[in-house]
Amino acid sequence: MVASFLLLNGAMVRLLKFVGMVSTLGVILVQRASVCCAAETTASGASATIYGGAGSLVVPNNEGRPDEYQTTRMGVGALGIVRPWAPPANGTRETSGFFALLGGSFELDHSTHTVCGYECTFPSEAGESYVGKHFAARLGLGYSFPIFEFRVGALAAIPDPNVAYAMPMVIPDVMARIGPRDIGFFELGLGAYSASTNFRPGAYVGGALGPERVVQVSAHGGVHFVNGLCCGTVTMGGLAGDLSAAHAFSKSLSGSVGANLFAATWSSETHFVVEGSARLTFAL
Repeated sequence: MVASFLLLNGAMVRLLKFVGMVSTLGVILVQRASVCCAAETTASGASATIYGGAGSLVVPNNEGRPDEYQTTRMGVGALGIVRPWAPPANGTRETSGFFALLGGSFELDHSTHTVCGYECTFPSEAGESYVGKHFAARLGLGYSFPIFEFRVGALAAIPDPNVAYAMPMVIPDVMARIGPRDIGFFELGLGAYSASTNFRPGAYVGGALGPERVVQVSAHGGVHFVNGLCCGTVTMGGLAGDLSAAHAFSKSLSGSVGANLFAATWSSETHFVVEGSARLTFAL
């Protein structure tokens, strides 16, 4: 438990330092006219995501054996990007300048208590099931240069108070991206990058390659609160990652499908939750 907590904290500190370095590099790059040719940043729009999956969770404690749960979850999320101060440029959408982000998720989580530990008052409680209802929200402000973009904000996760493997949290939600979105880019972040990670945030790296008008493949990976168990006496850290493919059906509509994996190891035993997701994005 202590090792996981130190690993997570150390990763976050290193990430924040690196984000600062990349931000400085990005500002230097966008001051060069030769670099500022044709690059695309995040456009105004709205997206809707549905995801679902299943697997097992482990909940450690300082008193005895950990609790384990089998879980099946399904969630929906929405995300909006607005650029209220960006006028049209040459008859096209202007994607440079300030933007605001607002998003949220709702998740239904059916869990079965398979192994009793500290959370069981009586051994007979093993096998009990519960459907949790979880909410999360994100708010951020950012700025886009021709090939560099950054965002700062906050993420609030409000899990069902009757589940033992997640707790309310409010953490920073920051991201720095470099590279043209219509070719490929690299990003660093602390917080969430999808509807599911709104409940299981962390420190991550990611990137994408290829134009959406053909197929764009993207991936993320990082150290996350894989159960949403954060910031208390016991913290459950682990690894998370996703892989997705996106295609633009028109100038205003694109879609993507992906797979997500959350993994946590405790006492040499690894627990996995695997998800699938689908998203539609409408550009404004």
